[in-house]
Amino acid sequence: MEYKKITVVDEEDNVFGFFSYDEAIEKNMIRRASVVFVFDEQQRLLVQKRSAHISKPLLLDKSVGGHVDEGETYLETAEREMAEELGLTNVPLTEVVLSYKNAAERFFDGVYKATIESTTSINFDPHEVDSVYWMSIVELETKMQQEPELFTTGFVSMWQELRDKILSA
Repeated sequence: MEYKKITVVDEEDNVFGFFSYDEAIEKNMIRRASVVFVFDEQQRLLVQKRSAHISKPLLLDKSVGGHVDEGETYLETAEREMAEELGLTNVPLTEVVLSYKNAAERFFDGVYKATIESTTSINFDPHEVDSVYWMSIVELETKMQQEPELFTTGFVSMWQELRDKILSA
């Protein structure tokens, strides 16, 4: 499978080039990514367990996330990743924050929120996602506090920094 180049930025989120994923990682470059927090009508968060085939294998992570490809906006990436990772299309996204500097990782993120019915079929890509879980906010925060090693560091730091903005969006 041929991958597109990803967007690499400077410390101010100004685009300075497009590189392969491997090269961007190897050179510790700051990348653009988009993240979506998917909630249901009961305000439970859809949490994904990353597959064994990708980076940070088998850790719990944000509902959706992925690199901004060359020529894409943060929003276009969020929509593409929703379709690729969870099989969800035509779901309205609410912008939480753009150009968010994730303190735990080398990213600027576009962060979005989506709400779907809990009965919506989630057809996740098993190459990228091992499984998905609906978690109440209390369950999520208790698990993050008691077993932080089960989560990606980016998810934990983003949730801690943006929790109130995400929930109020």
